[in-house]
Amino acid sequence: MEWQALGWHTRIALFFIACGAVIIGVSIVHLRGLFKVTPLIAERSQGYVSRFLKINRLLMFFFLAGYVVVAMSVLVGKASLGMFWVSLIFFLGAVFVFLGIALHTRMISEIQQTIQGLLPICMECKKIRTTGADSAAQESWKEIESYISQRTEAKFSHGICPQCLDKVRQRRK
Repeated sequence: MEWQALGWHTRIALFFIACGAVIIGVSIVHLRGLFKVTPLIAERSQGYVSRFLKINRLLMFFFLAGYVVVAMSVLVGKASLGMFWVSLIFFLGAVFVFLGIALHTRMISEIQQTIQGLLPICMECKKIRTTGADSAAQESWKEIESYISQRTEAKFSHGICPQCLDKVRQRRK
């Protein structure tokens, strides 16, 4: 079917379908960033968050395929097939939104708890005990730089504060 033969409402529908497909495609690419930050949330929720992200990705691919099927059915004049896919896309869109809100809520809650939670730190050497680890086991304790580097993109540069500099100078005398 030629573009000129399509009515204005069909052209607008195809335009919105194409825009939706592009948005879903871009969203699929951006979803990778969420997979990268799952190690920042508490271990107890990483599996939950990872499963939800995988379901979201699967739904996004379904939406993308659905957009293509609907566009093709409009172009070939099979409106009944297109209506079925549109109704399915709307239903799964509602599921997608529900899962997305549940996922965002869980991730934000876990990040807040991670930021606000207590951090077991040795009062002498300042090593940090990994969450849920045996406090008597030496391998449970990590250097603060190592602990933070494993959970964030933070990089460290070392310096010395004025008070410690004075202590070092005193020891050298």
